[in-house]
Amino acid sequence: MDKKEKDSREQIGIDNIVKARSSRRGFLKKAIIGAVAVTATAAVAKKAGDVLLKEDAQQAYLNDVLPGDKVLSGMQYVEMTASEKKTLVARLVKNYNNPEV
Repeated sequence: MDKKEKDSREQIGIDNIVKARSSRRGFLKKAIIGAVAVTATAAVAKKAGDVLLKEDAQQAYLNDVLPGDKVLSGMQYVEMTASEKKTLVARLVKNYNNPEV
């Protein structure tokens, strides 16, 4: 085999590789690999975000409810006077008879 024959065979091999890269199968392979890479990256990012941003539900509940309970426990029950009751009942009756007012 002489050098000229070897060079032409190498050129044919290079042409075949170039055609394979530009073929439909090559495109689909690259597209599938890209989609898998994007999906894997998104899954890893979601897991990392879940781990880093996870909120303790029990602690959030305690932070929200306990201060409100302390405020409510500090309040005292105050009875209405008779005049307050009469004005409230009169207002309720008036609004019941004429709800648009």
